[in-house]
Amino acid sequence: IFVAFLESFGHGANDTANSTAAFGAIYDAYTLGDFACSSSGTPWWIMSLAGLCVFFGVTTMGYRVIQTIGQDLTAIDYQLGFAIEFSSTATVVIATVLGLPVSSTHCQVGSVVFTGFVAHSGGGGASAGKGAGGVQWRLFGKIALSWVLTLPFAGGLAALLTVAFRAGLASHLAYDAVPTR
Repeated sequence: IFVAFLESFGHGANDTANSTAAFGAIYDAYTLGDFACSSSGTPWWIMSLAGLCVFFGVTTMGYRVIQTIGQDLTAIDYQLGFAIEFSSTATVVIATVLGLPVSSTHCQVGSVVFTGFVAHSGGGGASAGKGAGGVQWRLFGKIALSWVLTLPFAGGLAALLTVAFRAGLASHLAYDAVPTR
């Protein structure tokens, strides 16, 4: 329970902050005219909205993520669960202290795969339908591919939205050419 609490803390300190900070900066630039980086904090309502989005994501599709990571990748018992949670949490918290934006989900999956590999490779092969070291490497490959494909997909969507809203954005920028601070 304690390491699950720490995982939640690490997730909030890093992943949620990564997305809300970017949105907060865009919101400040739009509302305050800040076109350079400043040290203003993210408004509370943006942080609350991000928390609600995480809540809805976990309650609607979280069971699929939990099954994929917690059961399908490798067999996990209590001891492995502790090692997985502790190692991924330590990685995320250390990265947060160092100011490095990391994904707690990526850290979690990496910890599950490689802890499972080390734990199950001593028995001489596959276990319960898993691949070498007791890990479903094909499933891990699909997960890693989805991470890689997220970047061009997000970039393409951003380009399409920019083209779609270009006229409105251009007229808004021309109207607000002189900052009124």
